[in-house]
Amino acid sequence: MSTATRRHAPLTGTHNVRDIGGYPTADGRWTRWNTLIRADALHRLTDDGRAHFTALGLRTVLDLRERAEREHAPDAFGEPSPVLLALPIFDGGLNPSVVDLPEIYRRMVDDFGDRLTLAVRELCRPGALPAVVHCSAGKDRTGVVVALALSVAGVAPEVIAEDYALTSEFLGEEYLADIERRMAALGLPQQLRDNAVACPPELILDTLTRITDEHGTVPDFLLAHGATEAELDALRAALVS
Repeated sequence: MSTATRRHAPLTGTHNVRDIGGYPTADGRWTRWNTLIRADALHRLTDDGRAHFTALGLRTVLDLRERAEREHAPDAFGEPSPVLLALPIFDGGLNPSVVDLPEIYRRMVDDFGDRLTLAVRELCRPGALPAVVHCSAGKDRTGVVVALALSVAGVAPEVIAEDYALTSEFLGEEYLADIERRMAALGLPQQLRDNAVACPPELILDTLTRITDEHGTVPDFLLAHGATEAELDALRAALVS
């Protein structure tokens, strides 16, 4: 079994649930398995999927979607459930006319750094992990938050980009057909539909470069937007073994 296959959890009702364990860090260690999971929408999660997360000891589900997305497709966790936290990255603040994917990523960094940092800080809370971070596709909003967390852990940008690009292996024809139907029904432009599955590695590399050009390091970016050294130390300790 390849590492990429090992990190993918093929749960019914989902497409892109992946473990970010097993990545090398700058100090010669590795990110922990079964600690931080990235995912697409979880509204179709079945009993088997919920049992998978229960066995994992899941404590937190961090939902980065906008309110309308959550109301249309609420996470399918029953009782007892992990802590469900809604933290929309754009919080209604991204103009719908912005459809260029690189521009959306630039806006995330330039205009929504506080929201990105809040998401990372939620993962720093005592007892927050194991956690799932997700949006609709598990690609853009989730991709940036996970990239920040991996950077804090000391994972190299090139490895983060490889993890980001793995989405293309799992958002296949079934997902594409589903997203095409939903977006067409909403009258959304073709470019947005194309964006739904596009995940070139240079996109996340450019995003990390934008952060480091402006702030020096990813931790400094997070500190500038409200995180504390103690929180980042706690996250690093929790993610690395």
